[in-house]
Amino acid sequence: MRVFSPKAVLFLHPFPVNKNIFKAQFEALERESIPYVAVDYPGFGEERNFPSEYTIQMLTDIIVSKISQLGVKGIIPVGVSMGGYIMFDLWRRYSHLIDGLVFSATRYEADTEEGKRGRLETIQRIKEEGLDFLIEFMLVAQTSPKTRTDEKKMLALECLMRQATPEGVINALKALADRPDNSDVLPTIDVPTVVIAGKDDEQITPPEVVKRIADGIKGAKFYQLPNSAHLPPFENPEEFNKILINFVKEIWG
Repeated sequence: MRVFSPKAVLFLHPFPVNKNIFKAQFEALERESIPYVAVDYPGFGEERNFPSEYTIQMLTDIIVSKISQLGVKGIIPVGVSMGGYIMFDLWRRYSHLIDGLVFSATRYEADTEEGKRGRLETIQRIKEEGLDFLIEFMLVAQTSPKTRTDEKKMLALECLMRQATPEGVINALKALADRPDNSDVLPTIDVPTVVIAGKDDEQITPPEVVKRIADGIKGAKFYQLPNSAHLPPFENPEEFNKILINFVKEIWG
């Protein structure tokens, strides 16, 4: 967490990792002296488990409280997957804080009934078996063929996933299953917006799904990053950082 001014880039991580998925972005922003804040969700990374279930809206309120305590009054959220769902709620209820938006590997739609059932089945299996099966699946589903050839990168990703607690993962899955549809939010967004997809994301958020966010926001720019699937900032940090830093400089100078 590096905050030097009342404005900061806010990093919102995907499921089931933590804020350190953005390590390459932290390093790039520090070289450019751009302030940033990154948070872990309850039960992920350094954040302890929440004492009860929570919703995306509750998570948003917790995050806004944290950045307010730091004196941050203007943000450019960067959200990947689950982080994007939080961004929609940030815009819905805290748009006065937002100077720009960077959506990555996410969607605006709510879960289908089939999707909800799948999450509930996963929750039951975690209770019975633990997290190993989910981590094994995610390591393949979230990454591109190029990423999977990099043993060091794959080990780092597995380490991030193993820092999650079963309780944290279960509560996050419930929050994801219950999240609202955000189709009504898209036409209200009137700040500069970038939408980034991983070109090789076939299983979770294919590029055509991610692009629908850009199509619904006037003036939004859409990018597909090669050699990345569901984790563009981690898999192709060089290209992601170029887009992010140029975007931040266009807004804040």
